[in-house]
Amino acid sequence: MSDLNAALQELCGRIGGVEAAVVLERTGIEVATWGEADFEAVAAELADLWKRASEAATVCASGAPRMMSVETPGRTWLLVPLGDDYLLGLAAGGSVPPGRVRFYAAEWVRAHREEFS
Repeated sequence: MSDLNAALQELCGRIGGVEAAVVLERTGIEVATWGEADFEAVAAELADLWKRASEAATVCASGAPRMMSVETPGRTWLLVPLGDDYLLGLAAGGSVPPGRVRFYAAEWVRAHREEFS
């Protein structure tokens, strides 16, 4: 297991209830993963979603997104930028408080941002 995969596993264990995690390039290529998901498809879709949200925010003159969540029945994906070229994606079960996921994700990103600059 790579150091980055281990770091994702540690983050998910700290949050509790996270089912999957991925560090991905903004092009949609997964760099590190933890948990159960079709990461190739998930990474591509999350990257495309982030790109479209970023473009919309620019058009609306509100700046680049700092964080984004996509809620579906039973699962919430949270996306957080890691530097200019990478994203952190976390999938949490429906019983996990979204604020808890956002807090620990932001803390993890601050600790690891330099690795992705």
